Amino acid sequence: MDARFKSFGGKALLPLRKCDVDYEADAKEWFDELLQILSKPSATAAQPVVKSTTIAAKPAGKKYYAAKVVTNINLNDRGSRKQTFHIELGTSEDIIYEPGDTIGIVPHNRAEVVNRILSLTGIDPNTEIQTAKVKASVKELLTKHLNICYLLSSTMKKYAGITGHEIPDIRMDLVDLLRIYPVKEASQFVEVIKTLLAIAPRLYSVASSPEAHGRQEIHITVAKDRFLAQDEQRYGLCSEFLGDLVVGSDVSFYVHKDKHFKLPAPEKDVIMIGPGTGVAPFRSFLAHRDATGATGRNWFFFGEQLFVTDFLYQTEIQNFLATGVLTRLDLAFSRDQQEKIYVQHRMQKHAAELYQWIKDGASVFISGTKDPMSKDVENCLLNIFKEQGQLNDEEANKFLETLRKEGRYGKDVY
Repeated sequence: MDARFKSFGGKALLPLRKCDVDYEADAKEWFDELLQILSKPSATAAQPVVKSTTIAAKPAGKKYYAAKVVTNINLNDRGSRKQTFHIELGTSEDIIYEPGDTIGIVPHNRAEVVNRILSLTGIDPNTEIQTAKVKASVKELLTKHLNICYLLSSTMKKYAGITGHEIPDIRMDLVDLLRIYPVKEASQFVEVIKTLLAIAPRLYSVASSPEAHGRQEIHITVAKDRFLAQDEQRYGLCSEFLGDLVVGSDVSFYVHKDKHFKLPAPEKDVIMIGPGTGVAPFRSFLAHRDATGATGRNWFFFGEQLFVTDFLYQTEIQNFLATGVLTRLDLAFSRDQQEKIYVQHRMQKHAAELYQWIKDGASVFISGTKDPMSKDVENCLLNIFKEQGQLNDEEANKFLETLRKEGRYGKDVY
């Protein structure tokens, strides 16, 4: 949008400020600066004076809860290609949250990576440095506050400017950057530290219900993210951080409210589509509906690789089915047969009944990976609308949009 405005001749009153999920402090600072500019008559001839008192300031801070790890178990059985952790966090105070919310956790960087950075730069780990948001020792900054993974291209350019190296337009971890394009001395690395951005919080869907599990604990489901970088096996920063936490470890988190991914009235039907860790919010939904005696029907589509090793929360889900909390359960284990089967194939198989549930007022929720799962599932829904409702493309999309506007279609994807 910024580029588009400029293409039409627009002139920015303030430079673009880019924010991540932990945006409140930056956003408040930006709006305060904007209000000061707009309060000056010279801001623009046609712009009326705006006084800061006309806008009620909202507190920028979040409510952080101090918690301890109560449980951390791998849900996958032996022989699985995956590691998926069920983590329970306990607090000494009530946690204000609802099914459908997420929690934000700021991970710590791995100690061995931080120590390698200290070794490569020769900097005293106890040197105190003031960054944009915090003053702390170098070691604490690199461990708890600053992002050292997969640096943005803008950070890479600042590094090149400080060190004088010619660096291609690529992204890499700080430890690799220091190894390939070293700093000349420790004082130079102090300047580099001041350019590093804060570690962004990672959001995880809540997998518990306060009505079912109590108000002083909260559960999440975390899959260990694996990938190759520089021909080396590496793991997602937060998923590895959380997966390695032992019982009793301290963790802080905040609750991120989601107004568009919420259970309907207790008497309404719910269709849940959540392969893999997409099961997390639906464990919360089912536990909540069970604990509150909701009368609406519940239909769950779950998928993973192998039934024997990857059926996450298998016992709980089968108990929900046995007690009638789950009206229907459709499973898709993609690698249990030669031809891969996914949740959208199960949806298509029961298209007529699925469409009838929706026509009768059921809400549809999708959770899990954004690409390609959520897109494939949404396309499957549109095809079902066209086939079962005798709709054309435009009408099917309009029907889906109507569900969204009515709060009957929600997505929690990542």
